Amino acid sequence: MKDRYRATRGDKNALRRDLRPGDSIFIINEHAGDWGPSQTYREYIVTNKTSLISGYPIVEATSHGGKEPVDSLLARERDIYTQRPTTIPNVAVKDSHAAYTEDAHRTARLVGDLHAMEASAALASHYKRLARR
Repeated sequence: MKDRYRATRGDKNALRRDLRPGDSIFIINEHAGDWGPSQTYREYIVTNKTSLISGYPIVEATSHGGKEPVDSLLARERDIYTQRPTTIPNVAVKDSHAAYTEDAHRTARLVGDLHAMEASAALASHYKRLARR
């Protein structure tokens, strides 16, 4: 499995071939904020279902539970990653920057990241179990 899939015909077909139920894929989003540009990532889990129209696997967002075919996601976002970004915050982790000291903010971010990873691991385990049936 590649680390990055781009919105090309070859990568789209490779993505269809490589993805298995329970796999995690990641989208990196660019944001323009008051303090300059920033990035977050969103995680999706491959379900055991496929699109009736395209035949591509359907993915579920861990942050909001929305589902869509992976080819639509690739066409909209232009890049899909298979490795979790380590230096970019997860969009599903919410915290208030003004309410914490630097140490408390760092700890809250780590706890939020851990919770998000546990939730995505549980969702991935669920779809892997369904695919074995």
